[in-house]
Amino acid sequence: FFLGELEKCLEDPEKLGSLFVKHERRLHMYIVYCQNKPKSEHIVSEYIDTFFEDLKQRLGHRLQLTDLLIKPVQRIMKYQLLLKDFLKYSKKANLDTTELEKAVEVMCIVPKRCNDMMNVGRLQGFDGKIVAQGKLLLQDTFLVTDQDTGLLPRCKERRVFLFEQIVIFSEPLDKKKGFSMPGFLFKNSIKVSCLCLEENVDNDPCKFALTSRMGDVTETFVLHSANPGMRQLWIHEINQILENQRNFLNALTSPIEYQKNHSSGGGGSSKRLNQS
Repeated sequence: FFLGELEKCLEDPEKLGSLFVKHERRLHMYIVYCQNKPKSEHIVSEYIDTFFEDLKQRLGHRLQLTDLLIKPVQRIMKYQLLLKDFLKYSKKANLDTTELEKAVEVMCIVPKRCNDMMNVGRLQGFDGKIVAQGKLLLQDTFLVTDQDTGLLPRCKERRVFLFEQIVIFSEPLDKKKGFSMPGFLFKNSIKVSCLCLEENVDNDPCKFALTSRMGDVTETFVLHSANPGMRQLWIHEINQILENQRNFLNALTSPIEYQKNHSSGGGGSSKRLNQS
């Protein structure tokens, strides 16, 4: 269906931008595909030299199945590049580029989310349901120190995933060290409902701390980012999540007061959800 409309743009190229905007939700199927790709890689790797090789020979295909499975991922990246070129030359021709600019924005977001979900799909050992944790907002590699192990704190490399409902700490798995596929092994997590943020640690422009408070149990993780800009991005996003959560709780517990404060632009902010 999408391909048919895309081919029509050969005759009417002005519709190209609006086509991608119109089908933004449909293009999210690529995100689901990329989330499942690590699973397909694992299955194919188990039988690539037996079942799938026999199938390739019988069908007379030149390419391996792995070569075919990567095609949708490559295609979603190419859409972005082609649209950017189309936008550049449309501007030079003084054409209206409003819809094209929206299309480029859409096709910058979708590939990023595809890449994010491929990494999430490689996360092993997490018992919960990833799809229940809300949107993946950020992911980066940090040096992380667990302050509450009772031992001498040691920095360890961790891939950290920030979802709307949870922060997940994972250990990068190196294929060279005997793992069949590169990926991430779950180590710790903090539910956003139990999360506290400490922005300044040791006056270091690259450090911040996340603390989990569940009743009398407290666990603190100090994160050392690669640069100050990365730290600022994470602090901003976490503050936004905590404020949204706090506003949501206020709306549930005191709806009239919340509505009054919200309509007047008040309500304040908080960096800790369970603050009394």
